[in-house]
Amino acid sequence: MPCLGNLIDEDSDESRSRWEVDSEASDMKFELCESPTNFEYCTAENKSLIEKIKLKIRNGKKFYSLEFFPPRTKDGAANLVSRMDRMNKGVPLFMDVTWHAGKSSASSSTCSSMTIASTAVNYCGIEVLLHVTSDGLSRKDLKEILCSAYSHGIRNILALSGDNNSEGSDFRYASQFVAWIKEEFGEMFVIVVAGYPEGHPDSTYEKSLVHLKEKVDAGADFVITQLLFNCDTYARFIDDCDNLGIKVPIIAGILPIQNYDSLRKLKKLASNVEVPKTLVQKIEAKKDDDEAIREIGVRFTVKLIEELFERQLTAGVHIYTLNREIGPNKIVKELGLYSKDKSRRFFPWQTTANNGRLKSEDVRPVYWAQRPKSYLTRTKTWDEFPNGRWGNSSNPAFGELDDYHLFYMSKPINRKKFLEMWGYEVGSIDDIKDVFVSFVKGALNQHGYKVTSLPWVDEPLMAESKLIYDRILKLNENYLFTINSQPSVDCARSNDQTFGWGPKNGYIYQRAYIEFFAQAKHAKIIINKLSKFPLLSYTLSNKDGTDCYTNYKKNSSVALTWGVFPGREIVQPTIADYKTFLIWKDEAFALWMEKWGNNYDGISRETFESLVNDMYLICIVDNDYVTGTTIWEFLDEVVDEIQEDNINGNGNLKENSINNGKQLAN
Repeated sequence: MPCLGNLIDEDSDESRSRWEVDSEASDMKFELCESPTNFEYCTAENKSLIEKIKLKIRNGKKFYSLEFFPPRTKDGAANLVSRMDRMNKGVPLFMDVTWHAGKSSASSSTCSSMTIASTAVNYCGIEVLLHVTSDGLSRKDLKEILCSAYSHGIRNILALSGDNNSEGSDFRYASQFVAWIKEEFGEMFVIVVAGYPEGHPDSTYEKSLVHLKEKVDAGADFVITQLLFNCDTYARFIDDCDNLGIKVPIIAGILPIQNYDSLRKLKKLASNVEVPKTLVQKIEAKKDDDEAIREIGVRFTVKLIEELFERQLTAGVHIYTLNREIGPNKIVKELGLYSKDKSRRFFPWQTTANNGRLKSEDVRPVYWAQRPKSYLTRTKTWDEFPNGRWGNSSNPAFGELDDYHLFYMSKPINRKKFLEMWGYEVGSIDDIKDVFVSFVKGALNQHGYKVTSLPWVDEPLMAESKLIYDRILKLNENYLFTINSQPSVDCARSNDQTFGWGPKNGYIYQRAYIEFFAQAKHAKIIINKLSKFPLLSYTLSNKDGTDCYTNYKKNSSVALTWGVFPGREIVQPTIADYKTFLIWKDEAFALWMEKWGNNYDGISRETFESLVNDMYLICIVDNDYVTGTTIWEFLDEVVDEIQEDNINGNGNLKENSINNGKQLAN
């Protein structure tokens, strides 16, 4: 599929270089920081994709985008979404998803283009460009498809005509399709079209240019080119586009050859594209060595893109990944396009790319900090999102646990891998402790395998949790199994590499927080001691919710993270509250069996389930954010008593001495 190639400023002076940065523009202070969308002076993320592209061009910033195609199986779709999510860490400007002819690509099936694109937008926070081919589709069909795309938060469409061999097509040419989208939907979508630096396979080079002009005149916002391998060929194409009056940005489409099979397919599918003979010869010589071919492809692609940039032929490149990860990642890293700055975030949690949600949501409960996709899934039907202050958490209705607690596009379970990490059998609580301790340490477990994830945590410890590593390790070594935490922060800069979020020149604060599972006997120790520490806010519950405790006032919440920014109200994007805790509690307990315990049979399964049924989920907040030591003083006392009981073998605990507000869930 074509994917288009060179970036220009529509208002630029034709007499100077297409890619020369305007001195006036370069002096302008464009706020590019990612920040809460209700901050009017920081609007980069409120912009459409074409506005972002033009902003990059004005500021002389190079960028890249990535293309993927929907796989044929459910497991393949889950793997692809996970791959897109990982590759989004390099901050590509957008990713696109290709289209198979017909209406099936718009279905709700797991493998459809629409589902893949929607998942990337809503759960991975990716700006997505969706291919739509008009071949074989009527206006009515296409209207349904585009309305569905819009409802899923998709705002960018690559309009293609396809082969036009199917009955029922209302549009023969892509230019007709583009014009109809503009007429029917106005400015609701950014419209992208294909360009062919070496001509369309079924036409001449000259006619392909004329058709491109027609598509742009019909309303296309920018162009992505078919793959190319020669800078001179592309330079001619750009000059011809200029002479023809095509002034929209053009992005160069680049295909890294990553194995011998991709070269053979390229010759069949893009017969009009000339692949350099020297490149073909190098690949032919290594046709049985995919790793060597990938390295050849990477070296050639890096050199090609460097030349495109040096000659100011394009400000951005669109990489056809063929659903591969290693090669494309290596290319953008070597070119310096892969973003390393993680400090510029909207919020301290993962945002969505759905504009409707992005503009209205600015607060979330802390409980899903390690499972953002689950939270997004369970709240996907909300028409309004709590904003400003969390308010009454009983108003929004979370999706049912059975439907939403496992992210529906999560990677397929690899039972063998999980058993290696979490143990082939469970005979006691010490087997569970070994897993948690190994995870915190990033070390090998007792069976010699590294524990890289837990049912509640997909990634190793976050940077901020590493700052309290010794404390977290101590808790897990003493049977308090942590699944979420954050240290206290008193006045960190908003561009801090670990804690920063929001606009520049702001300050970040947060209360220390810890969330963990504990056996019932240890939960009683905690309950007995809480009344001595009035600066702590807490919630805890057993599995079925028949024994719940909190000192939260009814319908109240505690801000865990807040930011102070110039000329704005205080923003508090992360909170904790009792009613939402009870909703999260059910999900947290379900994950014990759903992702861990169900891997066992017989005695191990019975033992595991018995241990889980004896657990309490406990969340504690330290309201002294300046020193942040109260929570650790409290837990040190708890650990001391646990150790004393273990030494003495004493199972007799004090009566419950809590006196500041037990609340049962009802």
